[in-house]
Amino acid sequence: MKLWPRLLLGGTLILQAACGTSGPKNGALPTVGFVSQETIAHACRQRTVRREGTAGFEMLEDGRESFLARLAMVEAAQRTLDVQYYIWRDDVVGTTFADRLLAAADRGVKVRLLLDNTTDAQVEVRSAALAAHPNIRVAFFNPMTDLKGIFAGNPIPVIGEIDRMQSRMHNKLMIADGTLVMGGGRNLGDAYFGIDRRHNMRDLDFIAAGPVVEAAARSFQLFWRSPLTRMGDQTKITDRDREELQDLRRHIARKKRTLAMRSGRPFPLSLSRAESLDTLHKIVSRMIWAEYEFVADPPERMLRQGQVASPVWRKIETAVRKAKSDVTMHAAYFIPQEDTLELLRTTTARGVQVQVLTNSLASIDGVAAMAGIANRRADVLDSGVSLFELNSHAADRKDYIHARRLTPLGMHTKGFVIDDRLSFIGSYNMDPRSKYINTETGVIIQSAAFAARLKSHLMKGLQPENSWHITRAANGSFIWTGQLPNGWRTVRRIEPGASLVRRLEYCIYRCLPWEDLL
Repeated sequence: MKLWPRLLLGGTLILQAACGTSGPKNGALPTVGFVSQETIAHACRQRTVRREGTAGFEMLEDGRESFLARLAMVEAAQRTLDVQYYIWRDDVVGTTFADRLLAAADRGVKVRLLLDNTTDAQVEVRSAALAAHPNIRVAFFNPMTDLKGIFAGNPIPVIGEIDRMQSRMHNKLMIADGTLVMGGGRNLGDAYFGIDRRHNMRDLDFIAAGPVVEAAARSFQLFWRSPLTRMGDQTKITDRDREELQDLRRHIARKKRTLAMRSGRPFPLSLSRAESLDTLHKIVSRMIWAEYEFVADPPERMLRQGQVASPVWRKIETAVRKAKSDVTMHAAYFIPQEDTLELLRTTTARGVQVQVLTNSLASIDGVAAMAGIANRRADVLDSGVSLFELNSHAADRKDYIHARRLTPLGMHTKGFVIDDRLSFIGSYNMDPRSKYINTETGVIIQSAAFAARLKSHLMKGLQPENSWHITRAANGSFIWTGQLPNGWRTVRRIEPGASLVRRLEYCIYRCLPWEDLL
């Protein structure tokens, strides 16, 4: 190589190193150095065979892999990142993603964050300083009236909006460079990835490439441009906000390291671009290309009058109604009302085997929802469904918990397989809230190969060492049958594993007439 090309290459690499080790000053954007020519789109093209009308899918059941896949999408993105979540917690996961999204924006990626306004988002994500970044837009989906004065920004119910006060944007989507999409059940929070110090949850995501990404992007855009979405006014950003942006970078980085140290640093806090592309290469190489349908509720669903069933539910209902042999389902909050119970009765009456795993009193993260599950137990069993409840000390919880010690295990999964051919993964819970109140999203995948992969995961949860099989005694009382760590069969007559305090709270909730809001 001649001398001048070597000098040019050396200077470029020095610039790259400088950009990777020092932050921008006074809120200015850093100079972008040498960037690999390989993109997310290139990684997908290299590892897949695209057929018209199909898309590539992989499921992510392990929290660690799901976290690394998200992190890799952020680190590898070069153009855009669209992020839509219901919950963004102020913990290791939430702070790590705030930090890395800010770093992505610093290198020129256009970042759009769309959050539900009814839950507290990660502190720095809500800050005016973050919104001052020229490459970051933060918006909140809140169906309440735009109140003024001391009530500004508060979800205070007003006449005519009592129903809408209950509504939630329950969607979970992340789209990188318009090329990869991730969705499913996980919010951004430690418990959904198995690193919370007190309680963790089994959950399920999908990652996909191909035309399905465009469908997901259209759904995101509908919410982004909805009149129910509130976006910060760029004209109100002050010079002080811009000055605080540099301090925010340092603050988030320190906070991320401190939180991670407390939790034992179970996951990497960042990935290099090469590591990110390698991670995506490996996931994309496992993808199964299949026919699909991306399903999503429109934001205008919040403006409904009376009970109107979710379009996502309509797709699920149609799929179950067409079942011929078996339905295997994980539903974190399984509260079927009369029309859903009738669907289950007619399905099992045709000889279709329906198996459902949901939370138990000891595993669930919300006792109110458990009251709804328990109040429908008898109806579910009478409909012919084989019902299982998660064992909070399941034998396989070590596969989902990455914290320093094994915590009780809960369940947040929303997925099913029908007839070993059709699969669903999404945000939709089989409860009244998902059906009539929230907005939801998911994918329906037509593939025997993908169904086999997903069903193997679902069936693992139904094993006696991992869940309790619910049956009825001759006198009508419930029986929980499971397996002890030593392999012995065990039978319980009351909800196993729950504390006395939780049982008392549960009894109170069961008496309240609020099933329609669960």
